[in-house]
Amino acid sequence: MTRISRDQFQDLFSRFERSAWRLETQGWYDEPDEGALLAQWLADPDAGAQATLEWFADWPELIVAQVAEGKRYARVRVLTEPPTDYLRWQLGVITAPAVAAGEDIRVLPADTAAGLTLGAADFWLFDDSTAAVLDFEHGQVIGADLIAGPAVEQFRAIRATAWDHALRFEEYQRRQ
Repeated sequence: MTRISRDQFQDLFSRFERSAWRLETQGWYDEPDEGALLAQWLADPDAGAQATLEWFADWPELIVAQVAEGKRYARVRVLTEPPTDYLRWQLGVITAPAVAAGEDIRVLPADTAAGLTLGAADFWLFDDSTAAVLDFEHGQVIGADLIAGPAVEQFRAIRATAWDHALRFEEYQRRQ
């Protein structure tokens, strides 16, 4: 296991070759600028959504470019019950543009997740060979532990379990 900084973690998105897969287990994150955008969306959903989409535009652009290179992005977002304001904001504003750009985002309802063995760690799995287990401080990623070799199998197993039980984002939307 190798400890890396936030900047080194961010660098992984320019170095993977085939796939980047994420498990999100928390009901709230506080990445730079998100708190203010969430507060704006809660106060005025239309203006808050517009500001969020302007701030978020780089992610779908990255997805489009990397999908064109043959890379895949996917994630499973575990929900709380009821969904936190943060999750409602993600699902209501941020998720659809990411899906439209080519990211396969699935949603795992809280009652389904409760019956699964997923662990509590948020992680990215790059190229099925390296897991980056995220380290948070006050909701913000401050670094990650990189795991490679045979130990990555546990993360592939968690991915398989989460993926098999999660709903495609579009299906989740239809059920709401």
